Amino acid sequence: MHPQQTLDLNDAALALQASRAHADSHQGLVSVAVVDGGGHLLAFQRLDGASISSAETAIAKARMAALCGKPTAEMEASINGPRPGLLQLAVLLQQPSAAMAGGLPLLIGSSCIGAIGVSGMTPELDAAIASAGLQALHSQP
Repeated sequence: MHPQQTLDLNDAALALQASRAHADSHQGLVSVAVVDGGGHLLAFQRLDGASISSAETAIAKARMAALCGKPTAEMEASINGPRPGLLQLAVLLQQPSAAMAGGLPLLIGSSCIGAIGVSGMTPELDAAIASAGLQALHSQP
């Protein structure tokens, strides 16, 4: 059996750096959160000019992606479809969580070891900025 991989502070810093670089190149005024597999905050940045509300929303998106192991955009589509059960998930978790585009899980095989959440711009740009952070983690040796 292989030991389960986990995110550490160096991983979180790498993800933040890559996400910030992508945000800067697209004039994205966002907050970026990196959480572990249990949805607990590891690292966070609110870029200059990002809205105050984007801070909590980024953390909530990251938490939701980590705990469900799915991109939050997929969950948002489910909420708008025939499966409203996700609406009660935040109540069950007793912590803010958001099923809105911009949260992406970091999967190793079928295990979710963490997630990135981004908030502050359009759903598409939030997701692209989060994706840049994930790509940086996947490309490290």
